[in-house]
Amino acid sequence: MPGKIPKVSIVILHFKNTQLLEECLDSCDKLSYPNYEIIIVLNGNNSRTIQGGLKKHRSSIQMISLLSNVGYSRGNNLGIQKALKNYADYVLLLNDDAITTADFLNILVEEAEKSSDTAMVGPVIYYADPADKIWFDGADFDRNECKVYTKDVSTHKGIAELDPHETDYVTGCALLIKRNVLETIGLLDERFFLYWEDVDLGLRAKRAGLKNIIVPKARIYHKVSVSIGGTDSALKAYHKTRSNLLLSKLHAPKATKKLIISFLRDIAWLIFKSRERERFFKASAYLAAIIDFYRRKNDKGPDWIWRS
Repeated sequence: MPGKIPKVSIVILHFKNTQLLEECLDSCDKLSYPNYEIIIVLNGNNSRTIQGGLKKHRSSIQMISLLSNVGYSRGNNLGIQKALKNYADYVLLLNDDAITTADFLNILVEEAEKSSDTAMVGPVIYYADPADKIWFDGADFDRNECKVYTKDVSTHKGIAELDPHETDYVTGCALLIKRNVLETIGLLDERFFLYWEDVDLGLRAKRAGLKNIIVPKARIYHKVSVSIGGTDSALKAYHKTRSNLLLSKLHAPKATKKLIISFLRDIAWLIFKSRERERFFKASAYLAAIIDFYRRKNDKGPDWIWRS
């Protein structure tokens, strides 16, 4: 990469699984990119036990410790604001359950530097297990349904040889965004407590005439949903539902009624046909999300959805 090497601030929002964070940081220690720092936002965590374990890492690490869970958007925004104060040229949002590869950041920055109308770039993201299965390779947003459709790619075979391609958004699991784009379109919308905030950011960038790019040669691995109670928890049902309705209000208002009907059908199926042990608990989460959307709530939601 000729000339000045852009500074990248890696913002990692951490909630509670310290082992996941340590594994993420171990992988970041192996990054070959020469000009980066790490900002860890402890989202309602006790920082003392974590700070002791950070000394072994070679990366430049700064910490922001929050007394309570302020949500994905607010937590990351605090890290982004610190990154901008630190004169970062780029901000990389990185999940604490992600495992990076040594050269992925070099590849992303190189791609982002090619064009002034590129807003953000992201790698192809694989499941941590099985490691040859792709979790995210870009997506298209359907304004008629307020749904996202991910690219139909299931394995890694030949994908690294593909050219970079446009996507409607880059997942917040690993999202590299330019400083000037953040200054133009703003930070994450804090009305999204959890989920869909990255879709909103990507759509705002496109509305500004900018592009979002997936770079197949760059790859990371993701331990999907480990930190929020699994892939099918009531917590996930509540926040995905409430945030999906907010996304519809902002970007696809004609789809809101369809979404409500779809969620009510899910509730009915859980109550009358599902054999899940906690089907009533999960159905209650869907219903609470719909009610709280209309109440314009954007907090962490009812305490009972956060139970272990």
